[in-house]
Amino acid sequence: MSDWLYQVRIRVSERLSESLRSGNHSDLANNLDEISNDHGMSLVCTYDAFKGYCDEAEENGIEDYALYDWTKATIENPEKKAKHLKSFAFYRGFEQIYEKELALSLEKKLLNLGLSEDLLEVKVIDSNPANNPQPPK
Repeated sequence: MSDWLYQVRIRVSERLSESLRSGNHSDLANNLDEISNDHGMSLVCTYDAFKGYCDEAEENGIEDYALYDWTKATIENPEKKAKHLKSFAFYRGFEQIYEKELALSLEKKLLNLGLSEDLLEVKVIDSNPANNPQPPK
């Protein structure tokens, strides 16, 4: 068994993103919420997570938030904002990464929904730094 932890991410259409973020759920958004809840997870929009980080930093003093400048620049860039508005990750409570078995179970349920014009991609990533771009120092 590996020492790495994992995260499941999905890439969705603008329409599905709006449905998930607004709470005015389509059938697919309801299915995603049900799968998420069944696994003890929550579905978090990457843009919203980045914005929340910046808001918290601005309230508490940005000098204590090492990734503030990078994150702020990302959410203020229109192209990157559009990309991150359509990217979601599954969190378990405040944990952004979790055991492989949980990630694979979640992935299987998501893939059973079938990829479509709204559910564009399901991806499992691991915490191995060699496999992921690293934030700026």
